[in-house]
Amino acid sequence: MRVFIPSLLLIAAKPFPALADSLIDQARSASTDGPLYSYEMTLAYDDVDLAAFVDPSADEGERITVTSPTKENWPKDLEDDLVRMEANTDGDIWCKEFADVIPEDAVKTDETDTTATYAFTPLPEEDADNMERKVLKKVDAKITLAKDDGAVLAYKANLPKPYKPAMIAKVNTLNIDVSCERAPDGRTYVQSFDFALSGSAMMTDFDEKTTRKITKLVEPVS
Repeated sequence: MRVFIPSLLLIAAKPFPALADSLIDQARSASTDGPLYSYEMTLAYDDVDLAAFVDPSADEGERITVTSPTKENWPKDLEDDLVRMEANTDGDIWCKEFADVIPEDAVKTDETDTTATYAFTPLPEEDADNMERKVLKKVDAKITLAKDDGAVLAYKANLPKPYKPAMIAKVNTLNIDVSCERAPDGRTYVQSFDFALSGSAMMTDFDEKTTRKITKLVEPVS
């Protein structure tokens, strides 16, 4: 599950001192091994609310079944986009991925009996291009971890103000909001994912929005 830019949020006004934290190490080292779940999901697509059943174990081309609306009421580009979605549907729905971008200087900003929340500027993925790396340096992030096992429970990202990473490109808004839930085996998965990105590149405006929710996990038949 590749996210364009990992999630971030504004650092709290009075953060705790920055310290090396074993909970972050635990989050980074968490395993994603386990059953390959199918799931029911909803997706906002071109102002149409879609419902679908996703089976990552099926052959490509048969993994996503749109259950609502009926095909005659599909948005015009949906059929083509389903091909792209199919190619990226591999069962990687796990929130552990977000722990991989936490840097060593992450600051604990909040704590409860069961959770700890950290603020930071995220590390880029190894294959991030120069443009993405520049934008990431301007993004604020927040992540919430479970104290008992380091599982990621929530992840947010925000670009506080518009930024021009190049003469021909400008990012006006970037927001990512992820909520995680426990699967039956204890791993946390992306239960809801809200993404918004707007700006311009090569004198062409773009405005992308995605709202996706997993409404039910289906355990594999043993």
